[in-house]
Amino acid sequence: MKKIILSLSLLICVSLSSQTYPKDWHLNYSAKDTALGIDLFNALKNFPQPATAKEIIVAVIDDGIDIEHEDLKQNIWVNPKEIPGNSVDDDLNGYVDDINGWDFIGGPQMDVEIDNLEMTRLLRDYIAKYGNKTKKEISKADRADFARFKTIQAEHAKKLDEAGKNFNTYKTIKQFFDALEQELETTDISAKDLEKFNPTKNEAKLARKIILDQCVGGKSTPKDVFNDVKDAYKHFYASYKYQLNLEYDPRYIVGDNYEDTKNRFYGNNEVKGPNGDHGSHVGGIIGAVRDNKIGMQGISPLVKIMVLRVVPDGDERDKDVANAIRYAVDNGAKVINMSFGKAYSYNKTYVDEAFRYAESKDVLIIHAAGNDGKNTDKESNFPTPYYEDGSLCKTWIEVGASDRDQNPADFSNYGKKTVNVFAPGVNIYSTVINNEYKAFSGTSMASPVTAGLAALIRAYYPHLTAIQVKQVIEGTVVKPTNKVRKPGTKKKKTKYKKLCTTAGIINANEALKAAAAIK
Repeated sequence: MKKIILSLSLLICVSLSSQTYPKDWHLNYSAKDTALGIDLFNALKNFPQPATAKEIIVAVIDDGIDIEHEDLKQNIWVNPKEIPGNSVDDDLNGYVDDINGWDFIGGPQMDVEIDNLEMTRLLRDYIAKYGNKTKKEISKADRADFARFKTIQAEHAKKLDEAGKNFNTYKTIKQFFDALEQELETTDISAKDLEKFNPTKNEAKLARKIILDQCVGGKSTPKDVFNDVKDAYKHFYASYKYQLNLEYDPRYIVGDNYEDTKNRFYGNNEVKGPNGDHGSHVGGIIGAVRDNKIGMQGISPLVKIMVLRVVPDGDERDKDVANAIRYAVDNGAKVINMSFGKAYSYNKTYVDEAFRYAESKDVLIIHAAGNDGKNTDKESNFPTPYYEDGSLCKTWIEVGASDRDQNPADFSNYGKKTVNVFAPGVNIYSTVINNEYKAFSGTSMASPVTAGLAALIRAYYPHLTAIQVKQVIEGTVVKPTNKVRKPGTKKKKTKYKKLCTTAGIINANEALKAAAAIK
């Protein structure tokens, strides 16, 4: 059982917290405390807000945001041309009562909470196209497509088998933990008190032993382990029952014709969504209210967060991503954060058109590199800045995750050609729903750290173009010279110059210095 729980901590690394990280470490730069973040505190002290500074709109394309959060609501974007609650499209942009943004995966009655992985949706289409045909029955023109079908089919079968086994395993483990929780009546208990507790049921006794084993050394509490098991069960339940289920397709909830990309006007204005923890966390990193003596500090003091809900528990859909990009651009966003990604793309052409549009309108796009510990020079993490014709989006920054010691996070994707910078992404403390705060880890956190810096630069120096801001951020990185552990490996060492195009980690103080010098 101990090995199972240990593997769990790797599985859900994007949502675990640790007592060893100060909650604002990513904003600091202190070699003494080994909190090597982006040096924001010195940046704001050394470069006071210019008289010419202007408020900036940052679009957060994610799973939703709690717009009533105590540390966010003051900085949530409000559509100035829309009258709240009158059920009229006052600004004639095609979206009724889009006060704070839009939910592209909502419908008239409810919202999509869980969706398929993209490979599941593709496989469903392929099965409809090829059925049980063999290679001999396929025309020469379709053989490459048929080979892709077989690759996806094999990968899907492997993932479905793994998800099923893990679901059944954690279903059993959760039963043990539920038995212990029932006897304890609370999970908020110290390891010492749990050690003194003597459960009556065998299942509860086993759960107690597992928890105490995980609490050795004080890095975890019983409550942490309880939550880990619940999260893992929820993860594998969603994966097995929905994300990989060929018979499950929730798009009817939205009610659009998914194949019709000309139809951009669907969804609803409930931007929080069924959960919104992830998006709220991302939004807080960028723009939680500063100096209000509650919660935590956002990076940019002059920011409004536009909320665009696109990401379910599963893979986002290309049509929704493209339409959210267009909405953001048309409604004034100058920075777009995208803390999501997937292994396959359904309609890259339509997504590319949206990114070309954003690029033409001087919008900076910040994207998380992904949490698979893989080299994206070799394995794509969609969306990508590379258009189908081979050209590159010039206003795009791809972000990997670093820790407080300037090491790349072990989960972070990397790429000498495809990742541009690294930024703090381990144990980042920020806002979640219902006026709460948690520490999450992931490139999902590193991306908004970078987007927050981009927003700060664009607010302070509004004359700078998106390309110039990209050049400033990438040209002022701190470049660690020591060898570091290569993400996704146990012992292999490498250097940052082999992990990203700039060979470094973003730094706010140096970036503002460089930006201030551009006239």
